[in-house]
Amino acid sequence: MRSAFVFLAVCCSASALIVPTPLRPQPLAAARASRWRMQVEAPVKIPDKVPNLAPAEPKGDKANQKGKKYKLLLFNDNVNRREYVARVLVQNIPDLTQADAYVVMQKAHKSGMAVVGVWVFEMAEAYCEGLKTGGLIASITEEDD
Repeated sequence: MRSAFVFLAVCCSASALIVPTPLRPQPLAAARASRWRMQVEAPVKIPDKVPNLAPAEPKGDKANQKGKKYKLLLFNDNVNRREYVARVLVQNIPDLTQADAYVVMQKAHKSGMAVVGVWVFEMAEAYCEGLKTGGLIASITEEDD
């Protein structure tokens, strides 16, 4: 037997897509029952072009600028001992060695102020709070380029 395709139209929807279903050799009772079987799939509308939902370059954006850097300043005080100041510097500034901390402390002692380092604002602020918690006089200021 050769296979045949059944095409039936249904009055449900004008936009319905009718897909042919092949009939296979079956017993007579099963063949009569399956003659009226068909699949109806909803149509898929494929757009002609891709919509431009977001522009490639947002309006008003400036070119990437370098992040501003801030200096952490240590001021001289007559309350704390020099060794204590160096120890607090080493404990709160991760990249500072004991020798570097001593040099910064000496500069602050002799000239009244020393730059501990230059970082982005959040880091400089965190280090400044650590030094203040240790009893030192410190502040941050924007770096001049």
